[in-house]
Amino acid sequence: MKIATLLFAVTILVSTATLFSQQPDVPAEVNTARSHLKEASDALSHAGGDWGGHRMKAVQHIQAAQSELNEAEKWAREHHDMK
Repeated sequence: MKIATLLFAVTILVSTATLFSQQPDVPAEVNTARSHLKEASDALSHAGGDWGGHRMKAVQHIQAAQSELNEAEKWAREHHDMK
């Protein structure tokens, strides 16, 4: 019985955390893009090798894209352009 209660509590906590971590007025595609950008950055950061500096340059481009998404969201909020 205690295990079932613990599992139920964990399920509720995870569901609540997921609910509050996503911003409902940001299109799902933007959240998906953010997730993919983070995954790509993490993968490249752990890829090893320098590749003539191009690997880190790619990571910097991904970070720039993440910053652009943040700026776009900020602009949309300020101009009430959220869906």
